[in-house]
Amino acid sequence: MDFLIALRDDPGRRTAYASRNLPQLLFHAKNDGYVFTASDLADVAGALEASVILNKDRDPFDGTSRLWRHMWGRTHLDYLITQVLSRHTDEELRGLVPGEAAAS
Repeated sequence: MDFLIALRDDPGRRTAYASRNLPQLLFHAKNDGYVFTASDLADVAGALEASVILNKDRDPFDGTSRLWRHMWGRTHLDYLITQVLSRHTDEELRGLVPGEAAAS
């Protein structure tokens, strides 16, 4: 979550990561001090999407969700930051990851 928040808060850094594929993103994130796996990233992305779909939009978690339309024409990273992460407060974001709320 810290990595996504850092990209949200730093457009220059977000631009630097925008064209990277997943292995490149993981490698460069580690060099920037963020150590996580593809599975960790998928878990966080899934929790963020579920929060938007179920709690904010109150849509069913299926192909009819309004959120999915925002994915088209974007990289997954851009979609996560601009369409999903942006729908949460920092407090909500911390609460979505086990152990994060206590660490803040």
